[in-house]
Amino acid sequence: MGHPSSLRSSDARRGDRLREPEEGTFRNALHDLLLYSPDRSTFAQRALSWATRLVGGVGAVIIDADGSILAAREMTPEQVEAVAAEVRAGSAAGRARTSNQQVTRLITSLHLQQGEGCMVVQAGPFTPAFGDDEILRLRQYANSISAGLDRVSLSARIASLEKAKTEFLNVASHELRGPMTVIKGYLTMLEVGSLGDLSAQSSSVVHLLIQKSDEVNWMVEQMVEAARLEEGRLALKKLPSDLVELTDLAIEGSSQLLSKHQLSVEKPSSAVEAEVDPERFQMVVRNLLSNAAKYSPNGTRIKVRVSGDGIGMVAVTDEGIGIAEEDQARLFTRFVRIETKATESVSGTGLGLWLSREIARMHDGDLTVESTPGRGSTFTLRVPLST
Repeated sequence: MGHPSSLRSSDARRGDRLREPEEGTFRNALHDLLLYSPDRSTFAQRALSWATRLVGGVGAVIIDADGSILAAREMTPEQVEAVAAEVRAGSAAGRARTSNQQVTRLITSLHLQQGEGCMVVQAGPFTPAFGDDEILRLRQYANSISAGLDRVSLSARIASLEKAKTEFLNVASHELRGPMTVIKGYLTMLEVGSLGDLSAQSSSVVHLLIQKSDEVNWMVEQMVEAARLEEGRLALKKLPSDLVELTDLAIEGSSQLLSKHQLSVEKPSSAVEAEVDPERFQMVVRNLLSNAAKYSPNGTRIKVRVSGDGIGMVAVTDEGIGIAEEDQARLFTRFVRIETKATESVSGTGLGLWLSREIARMHDGDLTVESTPGRGSTFTLRVPLST
């Protein structure tokens, strides 16, 4: 017959082996719980299911930092309110309420960002009393639950802010569109003399105002497209297109912005065929031309190169201020603008490059940048060619 200590050791190892599948299932469930719960109430309800399973309890409740009931399991409303009243009154302070020195109810603090909450688990018929092992397990689990509840709260706040931003873009862009169309119309009439002759000085001012109104209209167009993208309403209308022709149209539409720069265009003599949304493709190219004009000194060269060697490509190169390597990754983030002394007077929404890359990727392509501070930048739009 084996030694008693050897038998105990063997039983312990056997118990560990039996618990391994359960521990693996619990870790996977906790991972899903922390990452995929949509709101705090759902998260708390799921958390209680695993809390009772983890320590062998039956009834359980989570009380939020403000004293409200966040979730309850296998307890009547009267039992829940009785437990909550004890916790609020402080009579259940500590970890447990005992009966004959046995722990029959575990009360574990939840250290939440909004204050102290708690999780209460009631013993059941299969585990009539809790030991040190259950107390330790629930305490460790409570740390994960606290972090998870805070994460869900933070995610909800972020989602609310994102929704508010999208709604603002939607409203602001539509409210601006009408007045800007009227302003641009009257300025154009002034420029061509439809409303009477202007002095040379007035004509130059009107020309500048038209240029500025074009900039505002361009920003409004970006805001409209950004709102559509955020709401999932930005649907591409792909057509067989010549990228050379579309690039020429984009350059023509940006003529006012490019008027103070030396523009050179390198393009093949034959068409570069690709399936793209013509309007959105031109929007991306116009945005790259606009950025090149805004971030490079007047009189410097802007080079546009179109090619179709294996992939459709439009590259826009300027001789501007350039972008530091550590800032290049942030260029394509929504609402982010790289702030330096050289750019503080440049207007913009921080949407253009983010929107342009998203449109490029919707075409199964991409938008990339190569840049050296003080020596200019090259932005390259790539899209698949027609097969």
